[in-house]
Amino acid sequence: MLHKNDEDILNTIYKNSRMAYDSTKQVIGRCRDKELGEYLKRQKDHYAGACMTARRRLEASGMKAQPVPAMQQTMAQMGIAMKTAVNNDRSHIAELMYDGTNMGIVNIARSVNHSRNAAPETIKLAEDLLSGEEKYADGLRKFL
Repeated sequence: MLHKNDEDILNTIYKNSRMAYDSTKQVIGRCRDKELGEYLKRQKDHYAGACMTARRRLEASGMKAQPVPAMQQTMAQMGIAMKTAVNNDRSHIAELMYDGTNMGIVNIARSVNHSRNAAPETIKLAEDLLSGEEKYADGLRKFL
């Protein structure tokens, strides 16, 4: 059985990476720059892996992954559609992704900092996601 802090971190990882996966997939569909599109596909795959790992860990402990609230998901989709409708050049897309990636970094770091009693493997999973997020944020800078 997982500690409540483990459940909180894993659900944060799940929801954050699920939202990031869906948003990145939507942005890729609006991206015309081949190099940036390939970079975003790798980032999307990173999110898919984190999401799947968190979900499996929750399920293995008899828990269910909490879905992203529908309103939050809808607002994100509408925001991406509006922000890319007029301007979908390389720099603008990279800026949107950079901002979103940094929001994910803040959410995961906050969750870890508020869940000190979590198991080391849960903290490691969160730190791996954070490390990947930081790597992708740094990589997006060249497209700005």
